[in-house]
Amino acid sequence: MAGYPADRLSFPDILDPVLEAPEGDDTALDRAINEVAEALADSGTLIVDALGQAAYGVTDEEAVLGLIDTYIRVLLHLGEVEEAADMGEVIERIQSFQRRRKRRGSRAS
Repeated sequence: MAGYPADRLSFPDILDPVLEAPEGDDTALDRAINEVAEALADSGTLIVDALGQAAYGVTDEEAVLGLIDTYIRVLLHLGEVEEAADMGEVIERIQSFQRRRKRRGSRAS
C-alpha cells in the first residue's frame, strides 16, 4: 500500500511472544508481555484512553490487552471469527495472570 512502510509490524508478528508463551508458565508470559509492550513503545505506538487522549500510567498488561482487543476487532471485521475467539482466550490468560500477580503483590510498574 502506498504510504506504508514495507517493514511495518503486523498484529501476529508483534504478538508472537505472548502467543508462544507456554501455558501455565507465568514467568514466560510476564517476559512475553514485557517484550510486546517494549515493541509497542519502540514502534512509537500511542496508547489512548476512551476519549482519544494519550493515556498515562498504562501497565504493560493493559497495553498488550489493548493491542489484542484491537486485533480481535480487525479479525471480526474480516470475518475471522474462530481466530478472534482464540485471541479472546489469550486475553483471558493475561487477565488471569494479572489477578494472580495482584494476589501475590504486584511489582512496581
